Amino acid sequence: MSQSTSHMTEAVTELVAIGAAIAANCEPCFRHHFDSARELGVSKEDMRAAVKMALAVKATPHRKMVESAERYLAAGGPETAGAVEACLPGGTCC
Repeated sequence: MSQSTSHMTEAVTELVAIGAAIAANCEPCFRHHFDSARELGVSKEDMRAAVKMALAVKATPHRKMVESAERYLAAGGPETAGAVEACLPGGTCC
């Protein structure tokens, strides 16, 4: 059985948290994890890479939602575009 080395260092954990803060639109979380990462010696370049990755991941569902809205509008509504089940039980969302 081989031993594996964990790559989840404190610095990596802070980079993940920076990405999560971006995804959650949480500025206080971002500031906290930015400060923690800086204290651990994480470079601004690595933090920028984490932000860039988070934005790329976050952009996909946004783009897909816009594409869906455009399909519904072009097709004349959900009757012709293929109805999507509501988010919540009872047929409601939000």
